[in-house]
Amino acid sequence: MEEDRVDRLVEDFKRLRPDVDPRNKAVAARLLHLSDLVQRYYGAIGERFDVSLSGLGVLTALARSAPRELTLAEVNRDILVTSGGITFLAARLEQQGLVTKRPHPSDGRAVLVQLTRRGRRVADQLIDAITLADAAALAHLSTGDLCTADELLIRLQAGLESAMSPNQEVSSVASAREQSFVKSRR
Repeated sequence: MEEDRVDRLVEDFKRLRPDVDPRNKAVAARLLHLSDLVQRYYGAIGERFDVSLSGLGVLTALARSAPRELTLAEVNRDILVTSGGITFLAARLEQQGLVTKRPHPSDGRAVLVQLTRRGRRVADQLIDAITLADAAALAHLSTGDLCTADELLIRLQAGLESAMSPNQEVSSVASAREQSFVKSRR
């Protein structure tokens, strides 16, 4: 495989900090690069339907739960935006005629949201487009590669979630791990 920008970044990092294991930097840099690629790749799909990447998340979350209505808080658990962000997204999707909103009958603070007929059609088209995009992006991987990648990503996600737990600040976790690594290299 040809050298890419992440490889070059890692080589620069090795020259800058020869005392630090470059494998962590390589994985972290590749994850950041992949995050950017994924957002652009799937964001472009949403743009074809005049829907933001977060809007795409709202529509597919509602499609998965249909015909049940969801509260904005329930939708937000799937797409992870701020409460103000989900309110804005729902309002935008309502203006586009893709969702309807109504007050929750037993919780005056909550709003229920569901797909309109048009929203269901768009969500179905988005799901089809995403399915094709997934297949295209991952076609070069074998079934074994896909399973291995999924297992590794699950472990990476768990590690990041653990490092970001409310009991620890990311900087203190990183600092403790770096100190441990430097001691082990001596």
